[in-house]
This record gives sequence, C-alpha cells and structure tokens, in this order.
Amino acid sequence: MRRFPVAIALVAALAVPSAAVVGLSGTAGAAVLGTSCAKLTGNASTNVTLSACSPKLATYASATGKSSALLNGGTITWSTSKKTTVIAKPTVTSVTPNTCASGSSEVKAVGKITGGTATYTKAGETFTARVCVASTGALSLAPGTKATF
Repeated sequence: MRRFPVAIALVAALAVPSAAVVGLSGTAGAAVLGTSCAKLTGNASTNVTLSACSPKLATYASATGKSSALLNGGTITWSTSKKTTVIAKPTVTSVTPNTCASGSSEVKAVGKITGGTATYTKAGETFTARVCVASTGALSLAPGTKATF
C-alpha cells in the first residue's frame, strides 16, 4: 500500500521539464527567471541606476539609463556586459499611503519588457518599481521594495 504514493512522487519528480531546471541555473547564456534590483539611485532630470541585482552575475552588476525611461519607456544598459533592456512606456500611478520620506512622493511604474540584447531579462516580462521622488528630484526605491523584471 505504501509503494503507490512513493511511485506517484517519483513520476512527478521525473516529469519536471528540464527547461525549467536550465532556466533557473543563472548562466549568462540563458534568460534568468525572477530578476530584481534592491537599489535605485538617480535624479528625475538626468539618469537612474539600478543596482544590487539578483541573481548576482558579474556581467549584469547594474543598469543605467535616462530617468525618463521610468516614465516614458526607454532603454537601460547593463554593466559590464553593455547589453540592453528595452522597457515600453509604463503605467505610472501614485501610491497611497506614501511610504517614502516626508516631502517625497511615491509612484509605481509597471511596464513590459519589449526587447533588448540582455539575456538577464526577456521580452514579455513585466518591469515593476515603486519609486520615491524627493522634492529635489532625487530618486530611490520605496522602503522595503525592489525593482523587478
């Protein structure tokens, strides 16, 4: 009687597609599942940098682009690979309650990845970030959040 549940478990384990296992390996040659960056710095009128990204790969240590890419869509470039991720114009909404520092506003940007040369992200994935915008124009992630791809 006990052999039947063990047999089902073994069949289920063997049925896991090998593509899923390869996708989770984090190699530079395959798209990485579940990319996130824990730090965003920059200024609303110039550039923005995403860093402290996971999974950690030397060729995708951080990404930089024009701050307008968060509002209007655009391209970010990953260091050190120089590969790109293209984000379509995101939907940007105000977040309440605001968790940012006093005097800052909080917005949520959600957009689709439409292309680029990076294998770290892939077309069709969703980019999401909750961003604090200080009165000085300084940008950062909302406390306790990550930018996700």
